[in-house]
This record gives sequence, C-alpha cells and structure tokens, in this order.
Amino acid sequence: MGYDLHISRAEEYYDSDAHPIPLDEWLSYAEGTPTLRAVGWLGRDEERQPHYEHTCADGSVVSLTWFEGAIEIKGRFGGDAYREFGAIAEDLQANLQGDHGERYTARGVLPPTR
Repeated sequence: MGYDLHISRAEEYYDSDAHPIPLDEWLSYAEGTPTLRAVGWLGRDEERQPHYEHTCADGSVVSLTWFEGAIEIKGRFGGDAYREFGAIAEDLQANLQGDHGERYTARGVLPPTR
C-alpha cells in the first residue's frame, strides 16, 4: 500500500521545523548507513540535497528525503516497514509516525496518546 512515514523529533511530524533533525546530521547518518543509497538530487543550487533509496526486506524500494527538519519516507510498503524505519528513528533519537498520527518503534505500533 502507498503510504508515507515520517521520522521527526517533534511530537507531531508536521511540527518538525520547530524541533528539526539538522540536514547535516541526516546527511552524515545517511552516508554512513549501508542500506541507504544516494540515487539523485532534489532542489536547486545551495538548496540541493541527495535523495536516498532503501530496499525493504520484502523487496519494495522506498525513498527517503529530508524536508523541513524531518525525514519523509515514501513508497509502497509491504510487511512491517516500521521495523526497518523504527531503527533509523531510534538511531536519530527521533519518532516514527505515519500520516494519520500513528506512532511506531522498531518493535511495533504504539498505543494512541489521545
């Protein structure tokens, strides 16, 4: 199913600009992570940054990009994508959240906070 996940240090991913993951920190992490591959560029001139891909355990390929202090993960996920991306969020001392506000860790779905 096509769905977006967000890695953010904010309580809600849409507030990531208030509690950002700095771009240079993300780039350093991504470049040092063998499961992430730089596959192109987004933006222009000094705003330009690499775009990364990750092949999930089920073979699906998703994209990861930095946007306004958060990491946006887009693609068609099969299986338990939170297990793979929950670990990245934990490495970055951040949260993994879906489009509808659900929260994940590398071990599973967290209960709603509301």
